[in-house]
Amino acid sequence: MGLLFRYQLSVLTVIMLSQLAGAQQAKSEPFVQYTGQEAEYLKRLHSRDGALAWSQAFDGGFTAWQTAARAKLVELLGLDRIAADAARHRPAVKLEPPIPEDGFVRQLGRIETEPGIVVPFWLLTPNNRPAEKRPLVICAHGHNTNGWNSYAGVYDDSQHRQATLAKEGDPGVQAVQRGYVALVPATRGLAATNSISDLKGRHGKRPCRAQLIHCLLAGRTAVGERVWDTQRILDWALAELPNVDDDRVVMLGNSGGGVLTVYVAALDERVAVAVPNCSFTSFTSSTGFVFHCDCCLVPRIQVEIGDMPDIGALAAPRPLLAVHGRKDSLHSSNDVESAMERVQEIYHEAGAANRFRFVWGNEGHKFYPDLMWPFIRKHLPPEPSTN
Repeated sequence: MGLLFRYQLSVLTVIMLSQLAGAQQAKSEPFVQYTGQEAEYLKRLHSRDGALAWSQAFDGGFTAWQTAARAKLVELLGLDRIAADAARHRPAVKLEPPIPEDGFVRQLGRIETEPGIVVPFWLLTPNNRPAEKRPLVICAHGHNTNGWNSYAGVYDDSQHRQATLAKEGDPGVQAVQRGYVALVPATRGLAATNSISDLKGRHGKRPCRAQLIHCLLAGRTAVGERVWDTQRILDWALAELPNVDDDRVVMLGNSGGGVLTVYVAALDERVAVAVPNCSFTSFTSSTGFVFHCDCCLVPRIQVEIGDMPDIGALAAPRPLLAVHGRKDSLHSSNDVESAMERVQEIYHEAGAANRFRFVWGNEGHKFYPDLMWPFIRKHLPPEPSTN
């Protein structure tokens, strides 16, 4: 072995060891570090176990735990309150004439999910073999006032189109191009069309926070209202759309839409496959940093149920794919991986270890179609037999 080669090898070894040490150090470092009194307070506040966090010792096993935790989740989200407020209301839907597109038709719809609350949505339907039963994909957008239009491929101008396609942010179009029926609602409190005005900027000029404050005062939550809207849209779709297969419903979303996907899948067994994207992690980091927006707050959930992995795992044994971007600065890779290990543990206890998967995308806060659609295709129930 020549002297020059040995020197090059030793330099390469030093570089590799240095990189490994750096990676290990980065992995052990917390996302943020509070100090002194703050650190002690947050540790005490967020380190306790929830009363309904999954445990192998739960009386009655997984099914009993799931039943109890779901009932508590309905209460904490304020869904019982919303149901009481809307007890005499029957949701009404209006559909505009279909608009022909390349390979599919697009329709604008509006549904009144409770008295005076109108949620617009886009319905995208493949135009080949229109009578054939198709999977239904509900696409939930996050903190983007025009997100429902972006998801459905409805653009203000070429710049809007380019920005959306650059981050593969048109899952409704992706779904219909794969032969699925897609529903893309405007998320309440996030879309400009159905947000609460933040008059005088009292809530930081953030309509989503204004929605939350009004909800909390009335015994509701913003997430609960979004779950309610989604379930009412799903009621209508399964009852009225003749080309939708009731047993093959998918829900997906990015960011705040991913959070909504977690909660809907946890409670509604009509969702056969769920894909929360860049959103599904613990409520707080290991040092107490809160990952999600205020409007995702559910009071008392940490102490009365458990952490977000326990909420997400309520979807078991149905297939669940969690996707995160390695370059997503909104979340901590260490905390995400710890949370996903918890979900995997609970899915294992439910006898469904192979139906949960967590994967990293190589970029940031965006969709990853190459990871999402193969999982959906693999785990959707098979097409009904025509024999």
